[in-house]
Amino acid sequence: MKRFTIYFHYDGQGILDTPCRLAAQAFRQVSQGMLLVSNGVLATESRSWVNQAGIPVLERLNSGLDVGAYRQALQTVGREVLAGFDELVLVNYTLAGPLGNLEDLFARMDARTELDFWGLTRHYPMKSRRFGGQVPEHLQSHFLAVRGRMLHSDAFWSYWQNMKEPATYEQSVMLHETRFTSEFAALGYCWDTAVDTQDLREVFVNPIMACPAELLRRGCPFFKRRSFFTDFEEELRRTDGTAARELYDYLKENTGYPVDALVQSLLRTQPLHALAQNLNWNTVLPRESGPLEGLSVVRLPIDCEVQPLRWYLEQRAVWAQEQLSRAATLFARDPLLGAAAPALPLLPRTERWAARQWKAAQPLLKSAGLTVPWEDTVPPPAAGAGWFLVRDCAFPQGVPQNSWLLPLAAQQNGYTTVTFMPESAAAAQGDLLAVYARAANRPAAVAKQLARLARDAGKRKA
Repeated sequence: MKRFTIYFHYDGQGILDTPCRLAAQAFRQVSQGMLLVSNGVLATESRSWVNQAGIPVLERLNSGLDVGAYRQALQTVGREVLAGFDELVLVNYTLAGPLGNLEDLFARMDARTELDFWGLTRHYPMKSRRFGGQVPEHLQSHFLAVRGRMLHSDAFWSYWQNMKEPATYEQSVMLHETRFTSEFAALGYCWDTAVDTQDLREVFVNPIMACPAELLRRGCPFFKRRSFFTDFEEELRRTDGTAARELYDYLKENTGYPVDALVQSLLRTQPLHALAQNLNWNTVLPRESGPLEGLSVVRLPIDCEVQPLRWYLEQRAVWAQEQLSRAATLFARDPLLGAAAPALPLLPRTERWAARQWKAAQPLLKSAGLTVPWEDTVPPPAAGAGWFLVRDCAFPQGVPQNSWLLPLAAQQNGYTTVTFMPESAAAAQGDLLAVYARAANRPAAVAKQLARLARDAGKRKA
C-alpha cells in the first residue's frame, strides 16, 4: 500500500527531540511520501537533522494546534499529489515510540481490506462538561489512517476545507477529535482500531492513558508522552496513580526504548512537580548500600517558624545523614538522578508553609538563570527539605545555597530529584490517604470540618 504520512510536531523551543526523531524516522521508513509540519520555527540543529533525514518540513505559525497544522499540511501537499497514494497517515508528536517495527503494524492493518479509515486506539463514550457534554466513542486523533475511497472523496477534503481553527485544546477535541469518527462513519465508511481494548470498555474510557503498559503488552507500538506529566489529580479520579511508573518500569525492563531520553526532554518542558507525581519520585530507601563517590551532602538553613514542623524537618535531616549509603543506592540505580532529600513530614501546616516559602522564593528563579517551567502554587519536590544528597556533576555551576531552588537547578541541567522517607512514614502516608478517601465519601463531615477550621482560623486572627 502506497502511504503518505503527515507528522505533526510542536516544541516551544523549536527542538525536535530524540523521541520525535525516532518516530519520524520510523514513519519515513514505511512511507513513500512524508511531510513534517511544525508549529513554530525549528532550532537550527533540529532543522539540519530533518534535512539530513530526507524529510520535507513545513514550519508555520503556532496557531490552530494539531488541527491547524494538519489542515495547512493537506493544503500544502494538495489533493492532486495525494491522489497517487492509497493511504494517508496523520500522526503527532504526543505519541512516543515505536516499540518494534512499524512494518508489522501496517502489514497487519493492510490485511483489513474492509476498512476505510483506522486508528491506533479509541476513546470510549463519557459525559464531560469540559468537552461539550456527551463525548462519543471515537478514534483518538494522535494517529489516524485514511484510505483510498475516503481519502479521495469530496467529503474528506470538504471536512478539512471547512474546518474552523481551534484556539484551545478543548476546541481541538470538540471540532475534530470527537467529531471525525462519527461524521465519516455516518457517511458509510468502515473503521476500527489496531489495538483491541473492548474488554476494557467498562473499566477505562481512555485505556492508552489509564493502562499504557497493558496496551504495550498487547502489541501497541506507541504510548503517550503525557503519561509522565498529566494532571495527577485527574488521574486519581480514574486510576490508582501508578500507570506512569508502571509504564516507565516496563519500558526499562522489557524494551530497548530510550525512555530516559524522553524524561530528559520532559525535564526541559514540564514542571518538575508534575513529573515527580506521575513517576512516583517519592520512595522508601532500599536496604542495600551504594557508593558515595561523586556524591556530596548539602546542608541548607531551614527557615521555618512552625515549631512542630521545624522539629520534624530537623529530625528527618539527622535520620537522612545516618542513611547515606542507602540513599547512595538511588543514584547508582538511576543515572538521571541529580538530588535526593528526605520527604517533608505530613503535618497539617506543612503544605501552607511550603506554599508560602515557595512564593517568596520565586523572584529568585530568574535572577538565578533558571528557565525551566514551574508551577506558581506548587513547589518542586524536596524544596525546603534543608538536607540533600547531590550528584556533583549535576551542578556544574555549583549547588544553589537555597533549598527551594536546588531541585530546579538540577532540572535545568537535565537531572531529576527524588524524595525518600522511613518505612514508618510511608505506612503513615498510606493510612492518611485512606482517611482522606473515606472522608471524600462523607461530604457532610468534610464540610463540618472545614467550617471548624475556618472558625478556628478566625479566632487566631482576632
